[in-house]
Amino acid sequence: MSSMGRRDLFKRAFGLTAGLVGMSALKPLYASDEMIIRGPDVPDVPVTKVSDRCYYLLAQDPEPSPQNFGFFSNPGFIVTSEGVVVIDTGGSVQIGEMILRQIKTVTDKPVIKVINTHFHGDHWLGNHAFVKANPDVEIYSHQEVIDQIKNGSGEFWIGFMQRNTDNAISGTVATSPTKVLKGGEVMKVGDTTLKIHHFGRVHTVADLAVEVVEDQTVYSGDMMMRRIANMADGSYLGSIDAMDQLAALPAKQFIPGHGKHDGQKLITDFKTFCEVVYNKTGEYYDEGMSDFEIKPKLMEEPFMKDTASQWPGYESTLGKYVVVAVQEYEKNMF
Repeated sequence: MSSMGRRDLFKRAFGLTAGLVGMSALKPLYASDEMIIRGPDVPDVPVTKVSDRCYYLLAQDPEPSPQNFGFFSNPGFIVTSEGVVVIDTGGSVQIGEMILRQIKTVTDKPVIKVINTHFHGDHWLGNHAFVKANPDVEIYSHQEVIDQIKNGSGEFWIGFMQRNTDNAISGTVATSPTKVLKGGEVMKVGDTTLKIHHFGRVHTVADLAVEVVEDQTVYSGDMMMRRIANMADGSYLGSIDAMDQLAALPAKQFIPGHGKHDGQKLITDFKTFCEVVYNKTGEYYDEGMSDFEIKPKLMEEPFMKDTASQWPGYESTLGKYVVVAVQEYEKNMF
């Protein structure tokens, strides 16, 4: 049966997303117990090589949709002499399985560690596939990721992804990390040194960056990107400070959670964006303007017109960014 035929079958058989979410969330199903009804396989996404050890799968779309099967963030992997370390696993078991297939196009070495950069589900729901392939795989994250999943984040993200993909992630089970990273750790994996960085509240309170020392490359998760995305869990001032700390690292390449990898320009662009949004929002707020009056003012700023206006989500999401900036500015006033 074709992928589209399977998807039509799911819709006829279950009708409502809620039924599918309940089915996937209640019964963990791994290697020895396959789901009878599950979403279609995700088409292979080619591997992008950044350095001798560092790779990622570039997601072309900024948001989940039925057409992209929920693949809209960048999973990455590091090939060491001991085995493969995966950085983020995508938003479904099917995406995780696709990542595993693509890793095999580069190396036959086993996946021995997974690191989830934060608690947004497009970066960790694919954990299911890695546990299914190897129940002993080590999955790491900040403690807050584990706490969020324990307190209902898994069900929320499965529901979110189901609604936005026409149930393409059916069969995915929320699979939590089991090992904790706080930031500051140095992990020696065969011939490769990984430094873990945590800068406080940036995109979320749980963001981890993974520095691959020998390759001068950093997987930065969603701490910076050329995309107007979810800022509700983050901080503008925290992001600005984190950009300074990332810029101080001895790295030449940065692999974001969304969009193409780049050098220091990725950092400076996102820092400038955060500074313009936060500082200008504060100025206009002090003049008595409301958030809907501030948005058009921001859009006239040179950086916004010349650079940020080209980023996905600019027109649709910038207003939400202003609201969050107002809330943070008010909080910092008192």
